[in-house]
Order: sequence, then C-alpha cells, then structure tokens
Amino acid sequence: MEEKLNQILSERFGTDLDQASRPQIYAALLRLTQTAMAEMPPCTGKRKLYYVSAEFLIGKLLSNNLISLGLFDEARAVLARHGLDLTEIEEEEREPSLGNGGLGRLAACFLDSIAALDLPGDGAGLNYHDGLFYQQLRDFHQREVPNPWITPESWLIDTGRYYEVPFGSGPVLAHQYDILVPGCRGHRNALHLFDLDTVDESIIRDGIDFDKGDIARNLTLFLYPDDSDEAGRLLRVYQQYFLVSATAQLILAELEDRGGAPEHLSDYVAVQINDTHPTMIIPELIRLLTARGLTMDQAIDQVRKTCAYTNHTILAEALEKWPRRFLETVAPGIMPIIEELDRRVKAVCPDPAVAILDDAGLVHMAHIDIHYGYSVNGVAALHTEILKESELRPFYALYPEKFNNKTNGITFRRWLLHCNPRLTELLTDVIGPGFKLDPMALEGLLDHRQDAAVLERLARVKAENKAELAAFLRHTEGIDVDPDSIYDIQIKRLHEYKRQQLNVLWAIHQYLEIRPGAIPGGR
Repeated sequence: MEEKLNQILSERFGTDLDQASRPQIYAALLRLTQTAMAEMPPCTGKRKLYYVSAEFLIGKLLSNNLISLGLFDEARAVLARHGLDLTEIEEEEREPSLGNGGLGRLAACFLDSIAALDLPGDGAGLNYHDGLFYQQLRDFHQREVPNPWITPESWLIDTGRYYEVPFGSGPVLAHQYDILVPGCRGHRNALHLFDLDTVDESIIRDGIDFDKGDIARNLTLFLYPDDSDEAGRLLRVYQQYFLVSATAQLILAELEDRGGAPEHLSDYVAVQINDTHPTMIIPELIRLLTARGLTMDQAIDQVRKTCAYTNHTILAEALEKWPRRFLETVAPGIMPIIEELDRRVKAVCPDPAVAILDDAGLVHMAHIDIHYGYSVNGVAALHTEILKESELRPFYALYPEKFNNKTNGITFRRWLLHCNPRLTELLTDVIGPGFKLDPMALEGLLDHRQDAAVLERLARVKAENKAELAAFLRHTEGIDVDPDSIYDIQIKRLHEYKRQQLNVLWAIHQYLEIRPGAIPGGR
C-alpha cells in the first residue's frame, strides 16, 4: 500500500508521504480505495433488491470502505510510519449530505449489511447538492446554512447514463451517479443517485432560502425543502417522482440486461420502499410495464409481488397525502393508474379508511404501498404492534399476512473496528476475530460474564475511552468534564420537531436532582 500511495501522490501532486499535505494524502487514499472497489466483482444472484429512499445517511466513507476492503489496519500503520494519523486525514473528507435521521441511517445500514452478506442489492436516491442544512450556533441561536459536499475529490462516479423523466411541464433528464458499496467478503453493490444537470446552487439566497418554483434549477438542491407553502410541497412531489421514475427505468433496463422479461419482473426484482417518499414507484412501474405490452392485470400482479413498504411513523397525520392536482401537475402519466388502483380497492373494500383517493381529493401514499405491496414492516417491535393494533388496524384486518417487523440495526464494524479500537482488541483477544464478519459471534462474550479479568479489562477500556473524550472536549470546546461522570451527549443538529429541548431540560433536571439542596427533595 505504501508504494501505491507514493505512486499516486507522485503522479497527481509531485510529492510523497513525507512531504504531502493532508488534503493530498486524503485524495491519494480515496483514489486507492476507489480503484480497489472498482476491481471487486458485483454481488450477483437471480433476484436483486432495489432499496429506494429519499435519504441515505452514509456518513464519511474512507475508513468504512477501508474496513470492508480489509485495508484499514494496513492504511493506519503505513500512515503512522510517516508520522501521520488516519483519524486526522479523515477530517479532510466532507460527509455526504444525503440523509438526516433514523430513516436515512436505516437505509445506509441496510446497504452496508446487504453488501456484507454478499447479496445483490443497490440503493436508489437523489444526489442532493446541499443536504438538509448545516447548523451554525451563534449567540445562542441556530442559523441554517447550505451544506455542500460535492468536490473534485468525491466518492461519486459519473456513470454517463441518463433517464427521461416525463414531468407534466415537459421531460427532464435524470443523470445517474454511483457510490460504490463494498462488502467484506470480496463483492460490492452500489448506491445510485439521480441528479439534474441544470441545478444551480447560485440561486440560494440568505441561509437556505431559494426560489422553490424554479424546478429546473432547484430540484436536487436540498433534502426535504421547506414545505410550509404550496411551492415547497409541490417541489417535494417533483423530487419524489423524479427519483422513482429514474429508478423504475433503471430497474427495467437492468432486468433486460440480465435477460429477464417484464412479465417476470417479480422473479428478478424486489423493491423496498423506505417510507412513503418513493411510493409513486408502484404506479410508475405499472405505467412502464403496460407500455411494454403487459395488461393492467399483469402489471399490477407483478408490481404487487415486487414491492414492499417500510413504515417509519405511527402518526396517521404524518403519513404523506398529496392533493391529486399536485400529481396531475407533476406526473400526469400515473394519475389514471392511481385512479384505477383506487377503483379496485373500493370494489372489494368500501371502507373509506383504506381508500387511496378520499373525498377531499387527497392521494394517500401509504395506502398505495399497503394495498399494492407484499410486505409492510415497522422498525421496532413496539412500533409494529401499534401499527397492527391501532394506526393501521383496518389494513391489518385486510392483510394480516403482510405485516412484520424489522428492528433497526447499526453498522457494527464502523462502531467497533473504527470507533472503538480498544474494545475491538479486547473482543478479538477474548472471543477471536470471527465477530468482524459475523455479529452473532459476539454472543461468545456471554461465556465470560463472570470472568473477573475480562470484566476488569472492559472497565478499563471504558475508562480510557471516556478520558480520551474528556481530553477532546477540553481541546475543542474548552470544557472540563470529569471522566468519572455519566456522559449524555447530543450530537444531532437541532431540529424543529425532534423535541430535543426536552433532552436538554432533562439533563438540567438531573443535575438539579443530584446537586444537594438545589431543589426541594434534592439529595
């Protein structure tokens, strides 16, 4: 690796590991990693998953990719020989502004897991230029500013492929970019991101304000643009249809490349709809299949056996409902299909609670997913039970076989091998290295729950990590924190509906409870 890094540095910058700047070393590591991933064969299998999501909170990728490639320890050792710290080099990487919260993190975790298990499965999303927003805190106030991340040294790969998206105002071209997703067993998948070449970041005014009506220049600027007015809500519908139309065309193109016929779509393809943002892929696939000669009955049957839906909220009012005139404006080609889907639902179940089109002219996106998909899952056991017993009870009565649970997980290699090397070393010594590929091997640690030496070492690891964090806080924030105290650190940017202030108030309350005499009853 050292020779390859020096070769890249020499060819690109006329320098070497001893003289190069941090940005140059990061660029060389990125190039080396990209090359190694490009040489990996893709995961293959008869049926391929497409995980469609408005968000992918993938985080910084350098170390995660090095871990999956089995190159992390070597890279760290090579840099250390030249007085360099991989952690400091990573600071040169801009985090992709492609996701915000749990929904996006779930999508990213699934992509990591699918590749790690050697299963064929790609993500599909939008190539947001400026993400949600970057949080600036000044004088005790938050200010939102753009969060650009696309630079010449980026993980994005321009595929050169375009798909024509038929907006009501006229067709536009979705430009496909890919980010490779390496697995830890020698194969890779990809995250497909669609962009519009006419998007123009110069239209952003103060903060994150921009002309929400100028679709040609704003379509992929921001994740979840402000929807407090009609222009913002309409823009979200444009984004969603742009994503699903391009994705559906990609799916059918790859199906053809693999020798599959449209009438056998479900034998070759599974589509996971992550929340209701990509719901329109159901009528869009039906539109494209009928255009390829399938009858409406055939197309609906294939799509119903292809698509599955992940629900992220128990609040019925939070499930997306769009005025039909929005869809008639943005995607007139799918509105007749939605009407037909609604007619079929009402023919077998007249209950207005499960209708796709209601009397107010609203299109209920989740209802499309449930009626015309084969699976509905929540993201925690309690969440799924509430859906079945309360919020989606009429649907559960209709389709009890569709409801199931998939509890959120984590990318454990990132949280262990990268974030917690001390604990990784302990685990390797105690239970062997098998857990790095198989998380179930971590259960072997239970055999040592009475082992005083292991428990003492685990306590030492925790203490050393807390001392390191305290030193970091002292260096970066000028705050002294007692390493022996309990830490409760909020790292997510403040958000208008996340109730994060309650967490702050709880911490203050706990402090006052602990501090003697601070409040009545305090100990």
